[in-house]
Amino acid sequence: MSLKKRAFVLTPLLAGLLFISCAGPGGQPPADLVLRNAAVYTVDGARSWAEAVAIRDDRIVFVGADGQVDPFIGPDTKVVDLEGRMVLPSFQDSHIHPVSAGVTYQQCALFDLEADAELYVKTIAEYAAANADLPWIVGGGWSMDAFPNAIPDKRLLDAVVPDRPIYVDSSDGHSAWVNSKALELAGITKDTPDPAGGRIDRDPATGEPVGGLQEPAAMELVLKHMPKTTPAEREEGLRYALKVLNAYGITAFQDAMVLLGGTGASASLDTYRALEQKGELTARVVGSLWYEKDEGLDQIDRLVAAREEYMGERFRPTAVKIMQDGVMEVHTASLLEPYIGKSGATGMSMV
Repeated sequence: MSLKKRAFVLTPLLAGLLFISCAGPGGQPPADLVLRNAAVYTVDGARSWAEAVAIRDDRIVFVGADGQVDPFIGPDTKVVDLEGRMVLPSFQDSHIHPVSAGVTYQQCALFDLEADAELYVKTIAEYAAANADLPWIVGGGWSMDAFPNAIPDKRLLDAVVPDRPIYVDSSDGHSAWVNSKALELAGITKDTPDPAGGRIDRDPATGEPVGGLQEPAAMELVLKHMPKTTPAEREEGLRYALKVLNAYGITAFQDAMVLLGGTGASASLDTYRALEQKGELTARVVGSLWYEKDEGLDQIDRLVAAREEYMGERFRPTAVKIMQDGVMEVHTASLLEPYIGKSGATGMSMV
């Protein structure tokens, strides 16, 4: 039986509030919601269990035995008989990218597929055929496991869509897979130098780009030529992500990359503010403002100003993300010693 059928997670209504009171009714007004006949996991110090919960004004006002919750039930109280299902506090996620992921799910999404290059190509080809009017094929979610040495091959994409550029990033967001048309439009050739903090994957014999771009600095070489996401697309992406997160009982999280400007999927400060103002931000969010590696400490005042400007009740941009290096799979993570079999290669430091 799935978790969805077995558990009742305290999700958007409480939005991560775990305050529990066991005080008696004492003439208090009725609760708005009562959950009863449940297995309530309180997560207190004794790991105790209860049977009922009463909620008023988005606060838990009672946790205890089922027979003691009746005084909290009034004529307008919604009572849910959970028939023995579990109730537990909601979850928090410390590192996700809900806006960009939600946008990608509206595009050519590969996240839920097996790590198989042929399956990825088939899915991309089907998406391209179904969206013949799109000037670019954009998506993401592929796994590095599907390719030798974790490096994707442009020829696989060229075989199915040779006439339109393709850009699909990896599930971890550290790599992009592009076809020859995308490389051509971006002006990337064997003579194009690797940008600082990024890498263009190349054929070791010819130096020609093979279709992999490692880390944001290299990915941006193509990204800047792509159609920009619109505010409406970003808002719809966040709505989708919130629906998925809330369904799993996640009501608080840290968005690990929000940009101060730009029009990409990660340019999400205005997105969070828009949904909060519309009453649609069903989670408490800490935003990690992106630290531009080329600007140094001069950007601190701008980061502080953004924190103050976008501070809300449920969205708080109180963190800064400094991206120092990449990932192990494609040897962009920074090491003290060279990678095995990679003479002198110790990865890259971006800041």
